[in-house]
Amino acid sequence: MGEVTVWSPLACIKNPLIDLNVSLVILNSSLSEIQDKLQSLWRTARFHICADGGANKLHQVCGADKTSYVPEYIAGDLDSVYKDVLLHYEKHGTKIAKFNDQNSTDFEKCLKLISKHEKITAEQFDVIYVLGSHGGRLDQSLAILNTLYKHTKTNETPLFLIAQDTLTFVLPPGRHKIYVNTGLEGSFCGLIPLGESCRCISTTGLAFNLSKHHLLFGSQISSNNSFDGSDFVTVDTSDYILWTMSTL
Repeated sequence: MGEVTVWSPLACIKNPLIDLNVSLVILNSSLSEIQDKLQSLWRTARFHICADGGANKLHQVCGADKTSYVPEYIAGDLDSVYKDVLLHYEKHGTKIAKFNDQNSTDFEKCLKLISKHEKITAEQFDVIYVLGSHGGRLDQSLAILNTLYKHTKTNETPLFLIAQDTLTFVLPPGRHKIYVNTGLEGSFCGLIPLGESCRCISTTGLAFNLSKHHLLFGSQISSNNSFDGSDFVTVDTSDYILWTMSTL
């Protein structure tokens, strides 16, 4: 039957004191609607990095509590971060990593820096959370999903994207068990073939389960689905598939 991969993507938000080695990336998108998630994940994470203009968003949302939210790094080509924000974080110990490469996004630059940090320190992260990952320009949202897809195909560290009311990640081929019983789940979910056809996929725990379905962008996808009240959803997939779910 093969080994089952167990996922609890909202566990770190539900319990900030969970014993996991977490890295947190903040993208250049509004954080005002997810301040509660920012606070929880900031407490949980041991490594914090802002992608260029993400430092502006962090600086704006922290108000008078700016010294409690100081990232270890600001990384990117640095064409978006405000000078006064950069100076503020440098003054409080943040390291600046400037990349001139224009063939990768600031998000990808952050992931490269995380990988470099792991090699230098021999520290392996259990999971990477990314805040501010949807909304705004469609091309940027698609670029973020492209980075998520590429990361999952080449790296074993789980990568979770969190936006205002959505959590998204990619399931590799195989059998999966996704816990959806934290109380932070919303009402909808979906399984979207990203980058390739999903030749055969079956599920349990959904309102509308799949049974050896073939999913293909441009043909059938599983969107606007929901949960059946079970504590978990199971997914058995032949190919990489994007899982997305609403959050409270």
